[in-house]
Amino acid sequence: MTTIQILDDRLISQIAAGEVVERPASVVKELVENAIDAGAGSIRVELEAGGKRSIRVVDDGVGMDRSDALLAFDRHATSKIGSFDDLQGVATLGFRGEALAAIAAVARVELVTATEPGDGHRIRIDGGHIRSVEPTAHPRGTVVEVRSLFFNVPARRKFLKTVRTELRRATEVVQGYALARPDIGFALSHEGRTLLEAAPAGDDLEAARHRIGELFGTPVAQELVELSRLGPDGERIWGFVGNRKQGRGRRIFTFVNRRLLRDRTVMAAFYRTVRDTWRSDDFPALFLFLELPPEEVDVNVHPQKAEVRFRDGRFFGRLSSCLGEALERARGEEPAPLTATDGLPGAPLVWQGLGQRSDGWLGGGAGRVDSGEVRELDGGRSGEPIGRLADVSIAPLVRSPVPLSGRSGESRPFRLLGQYKGTLILLEGPDGLYLVDQHVAHERVLYERFRRQLLETAVLSQRLLEPLLLELAPAEAMRLAEAGPDLEQLGFSFSEMSGNVMGVTATPAVLTPRLAEQMLTSLASETGEHQATVEELKTRLLEALAASQSCRAAVKMHHQLSAEEMESLVTELFEAEQPFACPHGRPIVLKMADIELERRFGRR
Repeated sequence: MTTIQILDDRLISQIAAGEVVERPASVVKELVENAIDAGAGSIRVELEAGGKRSIRVVDDGVGMDRSDALLAFDRHATSKIGSFDDLQGVATLGFRGEALAAIAAVARVELVTATEPGDGHRIRIDGGHIRSVEPTAHPRGTVVEVRSLFFNVPARRKFLKTVRTELRRATEVVQGYALARPDIGFALSHEGRTLLEAAPAGDDLEAARHRIGELFGTPVAQELVELSRLGPDGERIWGFVGNRKQGRGRRIFTFVNRRLLRDRTVMAAFYRTVRDTWRSDDFPALFLFLELPPEEVDVNVHPQKAEVRFRDGRFFGRLSSCLGEALERARGEEPAPLTATDGLPGAPLVWQGLGQRSDGWLGGGAGRVDSGEVRELDGGRSGEPIGRLADVSIAPLVRSPVPLSGRSGESRPFRLLGQYKGTLILLEGPDGLYLVDQHVAHERVLYERFRRQLLETAVLSQRLLEPLLLELAPAEAMRLAEAGPDLEQLGFSFSEMSGNVMGVTATPAVLTPRLAEQMLTSLASETGEHQATVEELKTRLLEALAASQSCRAAVKMHHQLSAEEMESLVTELFEAEQPFACPHGRPIVLKMADIELERRFGRR
């Protein structure tokens, strides 16, 4: 007797289902994609027990007649492709003909469909076996109801997560396709409660912005910066990027020919461009739509169609360029036109500033001018003042010594000299000139404050006079609710408001309301199944705080500080455990020793 056996069709279908159907969200994804491919103008998704008990998807697409409805449940039965050449240019979301067959193999399925109002058909299938086929009255379109998912594969059902987690994952799917197709109306409900509802809004940039506002809130949508570029052969890159306020979150959505995916090559291009443009790891929100000729994209490279392959390697250069221009605008930078200074002709100029004699005369025969005036050196009009280019201002600060002390207990007097370009604090030390980066210095101070509080047995919490309202997408509100009990141990307190608004009534005392909002939004917008523990949340909050200070809570570069503010910052910095490096490892204090300065001036 041979040891190799040919498996029966039922077992083959159950094995194949494992590649397509992992959880209720997988079913929702396949059914929503089918509805979109059927030309639906509105799609309604109804769930029970997070989709574990029931999933019902209703659309008003073209529907199917009796024979097509039956064939749809056969493996690899599809209307999307008919040859290998068709596979090279797939323009639809589905094309393999696996979804309905895979779902029907591991669930109880009922399909009701009609191509004309009133002339419909109902098909019931249990675990891959057709139970009944009958005519029924039904409006144009299709309804697919999937009940008791994995009822005949208990080992798979055992790996499903809680109702709340499965509901959130299904919501993320509907939310993603609602973003991809603002021209289609979407509705999602769970056991009678509406979680998401979005009316058709059109199919252009403004419609996409409107749909983002429906899901994530109008303030988020209004702050987005448009990006748009046309490429060769009908290629189009368009969408939105967020500004600095929207960094540190994970509201990152990419679509290729309206297919929701998280392609590693596209994400790598985005992360690299942000680092090159912003010099930061604070990644802003991204809603990116890539439209390419179908033959330029290979969609048949992943079992769940979560990744694609781009045939033109030069595409990523065009993508990075488009993203870079949008990120510069999001940062508030626009190319400045070069214009001539008013009143200054293009002739050579001489500026008399430092180095003039006390009576206003320059040596070497130069004419007499007022300090800072500019004269044109042109035969006929030489010596005529034509405008003031700059003023020389020297105002040394007479300040009390600032003690330097660290973990070593060292204490030395430092005198505050001033500030350089709103960025560096200059200190006169006993053995040289010290330069303190005010931005990373403040970052270190804030980091240590927060770390000390988190390490305390009881985390101090501050009640807010007015609740901090977080307007979140449906899936984000669910994610934050899941983490709520653990976050409360860190000093947060929440109350659920109407819709998907969460009210934050208390935060850790060390956090400003704005920073608390940024950190909670970042946590809410994460994807994945892992639920962080309290200790992991503590670590994550520390890391998030340290990263956030680089461009948010810490004092900014090019920001003028008063002498009192500089002294206060330097004093607290040198009382820190580590006053010489920020949490990222960048130096805070640089020293120019007296001996080095003397050498540079040729005195040694």
